[in-house]
Amino acid sequence: MPRKYNQPFQQQIVIMGVNENILYIRENFSKKYAENIAKGDYDARDLQRLQNDTEFACTYIRGDHRLDEGVDLLHSSFKFRNEMKINDLTEADFGKDVIDLGGLYFHKKDKQGHRILWLKVKVHKKDASAEFLTVEKKGIAFVVEKAFYNNPFSQVVVLLDMTNCGLVNMDIDFVQYIISLFKFYYPTFLAYILIYDMPWIFNAAWRVIKSWLNAEAVAKIKFVTKSDIQNYISPEDLPPYMGGTDTFQFVYVPGMSDHSPYPEDKTYKKQVHFLEAQEDTRSIDLSLTKVESEPDLSLDHNYNKPVLRHRSAGNRNNNSSDVRRQQSLNRSHSFTSPSTFAGSLLTVSPAEELVFQVGDGGDSFDMISLTNSLPVPVAFKVKTTAPEKFRVRPSAGIIKPDKKEEVYVYLVPDFNADVAKDKFLVMAMETTVTNVADPNALFKDAPRDKIMQHKMRCTTVSSRDKRVTSPDENLASKEKLRSMISSPSMGKKFMSNTGSPAVRDTYQSQPSRTGQKKADGGEDLDRQVEQLEKQTKSLQMQLRLLMCVQFVTAVALILVMLAYSCYGEELFSRFLALPFDFCNDPYGRKC
Repeated sequence: MPRKYNQPFQQQIVIMGVNENILYIRENFSKKYAENIAKGDYDARDLQRLQNDTEFACTYIRGDHRLDEGVDLLHSSFKFRNEMKINDLTEADFGKDVIDLGGLYFHKKDKQGHRILWLKVKVHKKDASAEFLTVEKKGIAFVVEKAFYNNPFSQVVVLLDMTNCGLVNMDIDFVQYIISLFKFYYPTFLAYILIYDMPWIFNAAWRVIKSWLNAEAVAKIKFVTKSDIQNYISPEDLPPYMGGTDTFQFVYVPGMSDHSPYPEDKTYKKQVHFLEAQEDTRSIDLSLTKVESEPDLSLDHNYNKPVLRHRSAGNRNNNSSDVRRQQSLNRSHSFTSPSTFAGSLLTVSPAEELVFQVGDGGDSFDMISLTNSLPVPVAFKVKTTAPEKFRVRPSAGIIKPDKKEEVYVYLVPDFNADVAKDKFLVMAMETTVTNVADPNALFKDAPRDKIMQHKMRCTTVSSRDKRVTSPDENLASKEKLRSMISSPSMGKKFMSNTGSPAVRDTYQSQPSRTGQKKADGGEDLDRQVEQLEKQTKSLQMQLRLLMCVQFVTAVALILVMLAYSCYGEELFSRFLALPFDFCNDPYGRKC
């Protein structure tokens, strides 16, 4: 029976040469795993779906350069689906036993519009019967499969709620199953995982799980508490115990699987119209063209908040090459952890959000870095929902292979209100030309499926809340750190403040503006920091070893005391005399 989507086919992942990529993974999967196909390791319905359903095949492609990985993902996914009998599962197989517990359901969306799959870990019992654990895993797979079947391109957020969890709920295999479910069997369906209020007793288990994952998978797992979960989910979509106002209580009703696991919310279906961004030079045609919004299909989201970028009020000469170079340097060092979106044509940084600092009278701006890693030129265009509020330079152009373009977005004074409602749209397409009078003309007749589109939101922050340190302040900070490093008495204190990778990365991101000599000094400082970290880790290992030795010694002494108290002085003395009795010589001479 053909699959019907809740949303139009336009919500497919836009990938350069998508037809060629699909053909590649189909043919190579059939060749590489021909023996498995012949042995019946896969469900015939999945094999047929791979050949006939283009959209389904797209969900196993993570990028143009990862097609062989997609072939292997097809194997692992199809084998799992056949072993779990995914295509034959019904609500009757587990509904009363699993879903009725209230720990598995879709409800609400995050700030990016991703559906939220709630998993309440406290209803999971590690010591449950093997039969129940198998049914529980099938129930989770069924719910995810139904959501995937209805709309494979609408990513989901998994919220592992660990409220009131204890040792009875600590099950590494269960968490590993959740992660593997999305990593291998639904590889492009997960936006990220939120782990809420994880007890400290789970820290050791998390270290074990983390060792199984690569950096890409680890980046998708985010630990949150009541104080910061609202960075991802709005308060009105959170229950009261998470600091929200949503009083929803899940109630299982038999037959729920006959309906969509997350009915469309009209709040998130409104159309967003992007207009041509205005450029200060007025050299580009400002014809207004409406574009329908595209779903956010980026596979990885980085929610690290950037340090604010703000130009000094004294720099009014926008055309000065020195000013532009200084702005570029400030921007390149403005992130504590760079956030990028790797699109099919361009790499966009920042990935999600433009931040404008307001309140001190200067020009508020942010910069979008566009990098072309393809061997062909790429044309780009930047649109916004509020062209009267922003000035973009340049708003369109062509980026040569392996080159980068920096797009400066200026917030017009007196338009600081409601900036959070505004959005930007970065569009890109392949081209064969490197010089054109009007780059906008390239997009007018281009096929829609050949254009990469990426949306970005806007926000403002008051200068009183956060300010950027000047180069002199950065230099003074470095000199202070050097003095702390050189002082043995301060070494331990310094490591306690800067030993974490995140803080060290923040320090490394500060720009050096005093020449090559100071840059070399910064590198020396970084090496000293790394050496101190290694020494700290070595000391920690020695302390652990010392504690183990002390523990073993204490146990031995306790056993000796127990033996003495239980068996008396005679037996204890006899035990000490064993070496002498061995040779039958009371004076201990050799035999």
